[in-house]
Amino acid sequence: MKRLKQVWQLRRAIAIPPGAPRLNCLAALISGMALGILYLTFHAKPAGAGHELSARTAPQLTVCSPPAETAAGDAAGSSGLSSLSTEELNRRMTSVIHSSKLALQLHVALLEIGKNRIERFPDYSATFIKQERVDGSDLQDVQSIQLKLRHKPFGIYMKWLEGGDVGRELLHVEGQYDEKMLVRLGGIKKRLPLLKLEPTGSLAMKESRHPVTEMGLALLADQILKYRKRDLTLKGGLRWEMLPEQKFMDRACDCWVVEYESREVEPVYRKSITYIDKELSLPICVRSFGWPEAGTEAADAATLDEATLIEYYGYSDIKFESRLTDNDFDKGNSDYTFRR
Repeated sequence: MKRLKQVWQLRRAIAIPPGAPRLNCLAALISGMALGILYLTFHAKPAGAGHELSARTAPQLTVCSPPAETAAGDAAGSSGLSSLSTEELNRRMTSVIHSSKLALQLHVALLEIGKNRIERFPDYSATFIKQERVDGSDLQDVQSIQLKLRHKPFGIYMKWLEGGDVGRELLHVEGQYDEKMLVRLGGIKKRLPLLKLEPTGSLAMKESRHPVTEMGLALLADQILKYRKRDLTLKGGLRWEMLPEQKFMDRACDCWVVEYESREVEPVYRKSITYIDKELSLPICVRSFGWPEAGTEAADAATLDEATLIEYYGYSDIKFESRLTDNDFDKGNSDYTFRR
């Protein structure tokens, strides 16, 4: 462990330039983590010593249990490692990283890779899924939204496909339309006049926890990074666990579960579940849970999560290849209804 601390102190002292060099260094860092874990697992102490997996459960998570016949081998320590299969050696390495500090450091490294990667693309389209509880109100229905997003100048177009106000359209473009977002309501309300709203105004925020100016994968990754980097500085009051080989919308992911012990440690979020896409290194699904009301009791962890879910954001059908045009962020687009 002393060697690993020295490595991390050296890493903090080195300034890595942005772009490809930073990504290469981060990739090397992840490889170094794996080697460090391998060293700790098979040389420093018997496998599994000092690293206990919690019994937490979470929606749509798959926790892989070790085969029963390996329990005796774990108790025997490292004396029989030479007889273990590659699969068993890999399982032991994974069990160590699940709840070690390296797991959280790996989480941060992957988020930084994903954030740098997506910022290289000028724009993308996706299906955005959201469900929120705003100002203590009832949990909204799950909403599916067509999304087009451009990084610079920031532009966003959204059309509600399922849940919420189906047919609603929203357009916001930095430097245009007096910095207002244009909203055409859906259903029978589409006959009403076009709304021009301040993105952070009370009417715009009535049905959302975050303004439209904070939308997108890059900003989501950046927001999660701020929390995880802060978590690494905490001396206690939280637990985390990495759950590998998960899926979101048929996308292969690794998942991180972070839980706080009290409001004093984290006043807003009690628990966070983040799915990182293996190919993209991006957070394509985030579920966040708040604190229960005083005196509230839940039968189990799943019931508590169901009662305290405050944010669910997901991204599917992400397309980076096809470039969007200025027409995609123009209220005069013939496919939109802003001028009708």
